[in-house]
Amino acid sequence: MTSGVLLGLTAALCWGVADVFMRGASRMSGVFLTLLYTEIVAVVGFLIAAGPLGLLTFTHATPGALLAAAALNLIILGGAGLLYRAFAVGTLALVSPLAASFAAVTTLLSLFSGERPTLLAGLGLALTLVGVIVASLVPSPQPHDKPAAVIPPSHRYGKGARGLGLLAPGVPEVLGAVLIFGVAYWALRYVTPIVGGVQVAFIGKLVDLVALLALAGIVALASATRPRASRAAGHGGSVASARSALAATYRLRLPPRLFWLFITPGALLDTAANVAYNIGVTGALTSVVATISSLFSAVTVLLAWVFLKERLAGWQWLGVGAILVGVALINWGG
Repeated sequence: MTSGVLLGLTAALCWGVADVFMRGASRMSGVFLTLLYTEIVAVVGFLIAAGPLGLLTFTHATPGALLAAAALNLIILGGAGLLYRAFAVGTLALVSPLAASFAAVTTLLSLFSGERPTLLAGLGLALTLVGVIVASLVPSPQPHDKPAAVIPPSHRYGKGARGLGLLAPGVPEVLGAVLIFGVAYWALRYVTPIVGGVQVAFIGKLVDLVALLALAGIVALASATRPRASRAAGHGGSVASARSALAATYRLRLPPRLFWLFITPGALLDTAANVAYNIGVTGALTSVVATISSLFSAVTVLLAWVFLKERLAGWQWLGVGAILVGVALINWGG
C-alpha cells in the first residue's frame, strides 16, 4: 500500500499546484480555451516524454478496454469543464475544498464494490478525509481573490442564471464535477490494469482534444447558419445574439502570451497527476489512492499561505495535522 500512498501524494501535489494555474488561465481566457490548450500541451508532453520510452504502446489492450478508457476520459472532461467554470466564476478557496470531496464518492463506491482496507487503514482514511475538509475551510473571501465584478462578462453567469437557490457562484458546477469525478475515477480501476496508467492518460488527452476541436467546428457551422425560422417568428435578434455569444466562446484563437505562463505548467502538472493516479489504482486500493489524492485542496491552501501570505486559522493547522496522522495510519495499516 506504500506505493499507493506515494502515488496518491504525487497526484495531490500536482493537482494542488495545477489548480492555482488553471484558475488563472480560466479567468483570463475562459473555460473552453483552458480545456483545449490543456489537452494540446498534454499531448505534446506525452509525445516528447513518453513516446521515446515506448510507453505509448497499445498492442496488449483489448478494443473494449480502449473504448472504455476513451469514454471515461470524455466523462472526466465534462467534469473538468464544470470545475474550470467554477474556477472562473467562484472563489478558489471555496471551490477547491468542494472539489476534493470527489474522494468521498470514489471511496464509498470502492467499499460497496468489495474493497476492505484494514481497520488501521480505514481509520486513516476517515481521519484524512476529515483533515482535508477542516484544512481547506476558509472563514471568508481573501483580499487577493479576484472579485466577481472584474471577471470578464463572458465568464460570468448570464442574467437570471445565478445557480441553484442560495448556492454561491461556482458551487453548482463544482458539485456536478464532484459526482462526475467520483464515479469516473472509481471506474478507472477496471481499465488501467488492462490498458496501463500512462496509456489511459494519453488516450484521455488525445480523445479530449479531438472532442473539443469537433465541438468548436460544430458550433462554428451552426453559428454560420441563418436562423430563418426564428426570424420569421420574430425572435431573430435574440437567437442571433445567442449564436454570436456561443461562437465567441468556442472560437479557436491564440490566447495572450501571459496565458501560456498559466496553462503550460498547469497542464503538465494535471497530466502528471492523472498518470500518478492511474498507476496508483492499478496496484493499490482505489479508496486509498482517491483519499490521498484529495489532499490537493490542502496543498492549494498551503500554497496560498506560503506564496500569497494568507494566514491559516488554528483549525486549519489541526486539519493539516489530522492529514499527516491519517496518511501515516494508512501507510502502517497497509
